[in-house]
Amino acid sequence: MSTRRALVAAMAVALLGAGAVARAEAARIETADTASRNASGKFGRGIVNVLTGWGELIRCPLEITQDRGRLLGFTWGPLKGIAMTVIRSVVGVLETGLFFYPLPGNYDPMLQPEFIWPGDIFIKDAAPPASAVR
Repeated sequence: MSTRRALVAAMAVALLGAGAVARAEAARIETADTASRNASGKFGRGIVNVLTGWGELIRCPLEITQDRGRLLGFTWGPLKGIAMTVIRSVVGVLETGLFFYPLPGNYDPMLQPEFIWPGDIFIKDAAPPASAVR
């Protein structure tokens, strides 16, 4: 009987060990997948910022006009737009060129907002307000 118990115990240990190895392998694959997704996200963000950096020439005057009035929107807005166009384009080139390196910490965006237009502008426009739906 003791041989049988030893055999059952050895099989139980082997099965538990195999499960632990499988979980560790799954975690390693998931971590690698997450890292590649973050690196690819940084690469894509860089490409988008290089291609849409010129939009700051439109966005900055519009925002300044809405926040501070027309006079500053027509004077300070274009100057800020030119500066932000250069900044966003350079950051896009840096993020595209350094996409494999987790800079500045875990592939976070180097510039906020990470894209020229907020990510939810299309979502807000697509759904009617709750008060309109009855």
